[in-house]
Amino acid sequence: MTRSLPSRFALTLTILLFVTGIALGQGTTSRVTGTVVDPSGAVVPAATVTLTNDATQISFNTETTESGTYVFDSVQVGDYTVTVEKQGFKKFISTANTVNINQPATVNVTMEIGGVTEEVRVESSAEIVQTSSSGNFGNTVEQRTLQALPIVGARGRNPLNFILFQPGVTPDSNAGGGVHVHGARDRAFNFTLDGIDINDTTAGGSNFTPIRTNPDSLTEFQVVTGNFTAELGRSSGAQVTLVTRSGTNEFHGTAFEFYQTPRFHANEYENTINRINRGGQLITPSTPKFVQHIFGGSVGGPIIKNKAFFFTNLQLLRTSQSILATRTVYTADARAGRFRFVGGGRNAAIGGTLAPSVDANGNPLPGLNIQTFNITGNPNIPLGLDPTTQRLIALAPLPNNFSVGDGLNTAGFSFSAPSTERQYDFTTKIDYNFNERNALYVRYAQGAQNTIGDNGNGGLQRFPDTPNFVDTFRTPRNLAVNLRSTLSPKMVNEFVVGFNRYTFSFNNPDPNANANSPVILNLPTDPLNSTPNINNARSIRTYQLVDNLS
Repeated sequence: MTRSLPSRFALTLTILLFVTGIALGQGTTSRVTGTVVDPSGAVVPAATVTLTNDATQISFNTETTESGTYVFDSVQVGDYTVTVEKQGFKKFISTANTVNINQPATVNVTMEIGGVTEEVRVESSAEIVQTSSSGNFGNTVEQRTLQALPIVGARGRNPLNFILFQPGVTPDSNAGGGVHVHGARDRAFNFTLDGIDINDTTAGGSNFTPIRTNPDSLTEFQVVTGNFTAELGRSSGAQVTLVTRSGTNEFHGTAFEFYQTPRFHANEYENTINRINRGGQLITPSTPKFVQHIFGGSVGGPIIKNKAFFFTNLQLLRTSQSILATRTVYTADARAGRFRFVGGGRNAAIGGTLAPSVDANGNPLPGLNIQTFNITGNPNIPLGLDPTTQRLIALAPLPNNFSVGDGLNTAGFSFSAPSTERQYDFTTKIDYNFNERNALYVRYAQGAQNTIGDNGNGGLQRFPDTPNFVDTFRTPRNLAVNLRSTLSPKMVNEFVVGFNRYTFSFNNPDPNANANSPVILNLPTDPLNSTPNINNARSIRTYQLVDNLS
């Protein structure tokens, strides 16, 4: 059965409207409004109002309505100059009007009688205040704040750390480092970059987005934690909107490096309380290795003055560190088939809530009724030591940490496990002003994060000289294309299209890669480390189409 052309058109239009309706909350623009009056307070209709971006000198024009009001919709964030002209009045110029994400700016104008060759110039100095006109409850972090405050962390300069400063936000204590907003789940976040989704839809969380932006690549971002207006939605925790920087009429560039070394670090608390036995001596592990380089730069400027601009940013991260790992192993007596227990009590390691059974060297404490169950040489139990099992057990080292296990039969082996991370994040953006009615920008971002021995995913090696358990590799790609068209003095259309592509692979190195340790014993969770090779990956493809007509 065939369908008529009108039916197909109606179906296509319905689909587009449906997709557009879903994506309306992804905008990164705002609006500038105001009312123009004369000295007596009467409204001034049909006055020409010009909005000019201070950095690029791109201008938009409109006229006041019969009620003296004007509106500029879909305005990119930045500082603007508002100019109002009308025959019989002096030209009015208001400078340094800041427009933030989803926070309408109001510039009301009182004209003075005179000629258009005369000017009245004012400079905006009022602080931006969150009001009921914008509805959302949250904060906007501007570029100067992003660059001024120190936000260097284990995985680079992450501006999303500012989320922790918002009211109602509490960090999680687990290894994933999640964040909760007003008690919502740590995955109840929605992240967009230039209006395009940058979420990991299979995992998510406030501590992780596939595209890891850095402060130099952003002009500002907004965190909305409650009282969402209609254009926001999807997640109950927080809406996080990030906006990429653009080039201007002046060339600007930055270069940076942040360096960390253990020479300037204090020892970790876990090291100071968990001394290890080395050659019969109890020692405190030294400060873990942590060497990190974060370096890169950015450059932006005009391609054609007042018409075309570019901005490019690159950040690289190189981290090498050692992480204290503790594995559970058999004691020497248990390896020989002699299992000990406290008669009338319970076995316990040192440092726990129960009274310990052993001292820091693993010797039973005096005064305890230590009893032994020996599976060899016992005529009542016809058992012995299996040679194969003995060879497997012998592959694991003897304990050096008696704050783990029960102290008598099992204890801990502590060592420094290596972990390295290599990461880069690249962003480039081109802005082009066709004419006073049409402006376009294209922004592309990509990156890679490779972690060898990923501790966050349980990937550290089981014992020294064995392969890492998990290495992870991330490859995000993100594109945004935005076309703003002034269809008439009172009608503006914003069209946004883009995609978010992301692959996250988990590589489990071959446990038999090292001939010296084909199988390793690790009690109690993985007795024979026999988990098969479980390499896997997840891939995300999200495409977006948005059209806002106002």
